[in-house]
Order: sequence, then C-alpha cells, then structure tokens
Amino acid sequence: MTVQSPPSRPRRGRPRGRELAPLALNGLRTLLGDERADPALRRRDRLIEHLHALQDAHGHLAMAELRALASYMALPMAAIYETATFYAHFDVVHDDQAPLPSLTVRVCDSLSCRLAGAEALHARLAAGADPAEVRVLRAPCMGRCDTAPVAAVGHHHVRYATAEGVEAVVDTGHVHPEAILWQRLADYHATGGYRLLEACRAGSVTVEALSEELERAGLRGLGGAGFSTFRK
Repeated sequence: MTVQSPPSRPRRGRPRGRELAPLALNGLRTLLGDERADPALRRRDRLIEHLHALQDAHGHLAMAELRALASYMALPMAAIYETATFYAHFDVVHDDQAPLPSLTVRVCDSLSCRLAGAEALHARLAAGADPAEVRVLRAPCMGRCDTAPVAAVGHHHVRYATAEGVEAVVDTGHVHPEAILWQRLADYHATGGYRLLEACRAGSVTVEALSEELERAGLRGLGGAGFSTFRK
C-alpha cells in the first residue's frame, strides 16, 4: 500500500499583511539614525522616544511609518500599534485616511477642568477653528488641576485657559512646552518645608493633634466617596 503525502502548499513570495515601504524605512533612518550601525536604536525602551520623533516630525503617525518602525526595531507590528494608539498625544493615520491638520488643540476633560468650564471652552474653540488647519479635541487629565481649565496647543499648556487666550497662542505658533522652574529642596526647607513632619518625628506633635488639624482643614479624598482625610 502506497501512502501519499499531502500536496505541499506553494510558498508565499512575500510576507503576510501590508508590504514594507522602502522609502518609509529610509526616511526613518534619516530621522532616527541607522539601526544597522547602532543596534542600541532597536532597544524596546526607545519605542516611545521614536514615536515622539515621528509625531513631532510629521504631525501624525502614518501606518506606513509604523510598519517601517516595526521592521526597524525588529518588533511585532501589534506591539508598535498598541503603543501608538494607547497614548492621547499620538495620532495614528490609517492608509485610507487623509493627513491630519498640522496643529491640534486639546482641552482637558478631567473633573476639575469640567467644573471650571472646559465643556464651554471646547465648544467655543471647536466652533471657531478652521478644521482644515486646526483640530480641537477633548483629552484626558493633563495633571494641572490647580490651573483649570487647561488646554494644550501642541505641547504648550495654557493655564486658566480661555478661548481668547488659546486662540492667541495658536496665532503665535507657540507649540512647544515651557521649562518648569522647580523649587530646590534647600529653598523648600528654608521656607518651612517638612517642618510639620520633623515635629511629628520628634514627638512634639501627637497623632491626636494631627488628626484634629486634618479635621479642621476639611480635606477629602477624590476616590469618589469623598471620605474625610482625617478619618482615613
């Protein structure tokens, strides 16, 4: 009895999925450096840095560039795509989509900013913007609740934002972040920083006295239930 082997499938002449565009890969090497000469450019921890470089250079992340980046870093396309679509400041443009406007204005959509008028600010900015030139989007918390409402023109944050203030920044083209002048630790100590902590450690402030002070302050948690801090 002769056992016949199953017919072999013809070999694919190219890999599955979209083809890699050589021009996109060459452009990537011009922007980021040649990974063949510097293998450190392929490290996984460089992915966010590379995505930022692409976003800043082109104003968006085209799928052709993401496929080139997957080849450049020797990573699965799924890893590149999932990372690029996770963060609010990356704008992925699919092959069948038109390029995005060159400028994006984001209005913080967090609770603090909503209470300070972010909804009305977003509506006014969206109504007054030319959609061919500027996108106006809602964005997750920008971590600047003390200056709500906050908007971001590119990467430049506008504190206590108003429609007039944001439009003025758009007109100037100021889209880059400003350096934050952090207070030095020695200066914080000199102005009374950690004085209460030192008193607690020295035993001159009791737990009961600290609890009473917290109760008088009326501080509450922001986890949803709003429990008093002193009870926690």
